[in-house]
Amino acid sequence: MELTNKFEIKVFILYLLKNIGEALDITTIGEVVVQDAFVNYFDFSVCFSDLLESRQVEEVEENGEKLYAISEEGILSVDEVESALYAGVKEKALRSAQRLIALKRGGNRINCEVSPCDRGYMLSASITDKEKTLLRLDTYVTDEDYAKQMQANFNERADIIYKGAMALLSGDINFIFDE
Repeated sequence: MELTNKFEIKVFILYLLKNIGEALDITTIGEVVVQDAFVNYFDFSVCFSDLLESRQVEEVEENGEKLYAISEEGILSVDEVESALYAGVKEKALRSAQRLIALKRGGNRINCEVSPCDRGYMLSASITDKEKTLLRLDTYVTDEDYAKQMQANFNERADIIYKGAMALLSGDINFIFDE
């Protein structure tokens, strides 16, 4: 389900910022908002700019870095209207956001893209830290919807996929059944 209404997108952004509860850099906020494909990056950019202009999101500086957080005005606004968002969308997005932030805190960055290729789609997924690539996966898929489902699963569960791949490669398949 993709959110296309600007009002819903703004509420979605404010909801995530409120529930994450900390200031984040613009790149992380963008990744958090678009990772489950509820919002595309262009709509995020436009709506985030509107939220800054209306002072529902404020810029804060920490250790010389520009970060952004929901303002008091933004909290009051989202408290009144967050029920407009589907509960399933809110729960999934917040869970994914918390996982992404936890991965980033560990210095890891996840990336997963779907691109058209010869009679199908290429899913390219990776987990990197500051120095090296921890996991890189490229796989061909014939169906776009299936590729996007795989992309969403990777974005939501990159840590588990990494642990599972390592368990399979090392022969310790009990990890898969313990989860």
